[in-house]
Amino acid sequence: MSPGFAVFVLMNNYFHDVATALILACGAAAWMLLKRVENAASGSVTAYFLVLYNKITRVFWFSIGWIIVGGIIRALTFSTFEWPNAVEKHHEAGLIAKYAIATIMMVIGAYLWIVVSRRVKKLHA
Repeated sequence: MSPGFAVFVLMNNYFHDVATALILACGAAAWMLLKRVENAASGSVTAYFLVLYNKITRVFWFSIGWIIVGGIIRALTFSTFEWPNAVEKHHEAGLIAKYAIATIMMVIGAYLWIVVSRRVKKLHA
């Protein structure tokens, strides 16, 4: 693997990890904000929340897109880039743990996003 391509893969993997964290961050932020909005019961607060929700939605879906596209690149280079590096440094367990934690973060973030999306639809009604 050329040094330039290795840097590309490294950066892709880094941004893929960031996108994974953003799924949880978007879901948690939207959920916490929505709890406050539902308690406020004010039209202006609800309107402001909907503006924020739309912005967070863009970040959420961009992250999903990056995870898909970046995940393809990551999967195709895993056995030649990420895994050999972990084996060389005896970090196999750490890499496996990282992927387990990332999966849990994605599932929780997606779950929170689904819950929030359903409750936001009720705000519109």
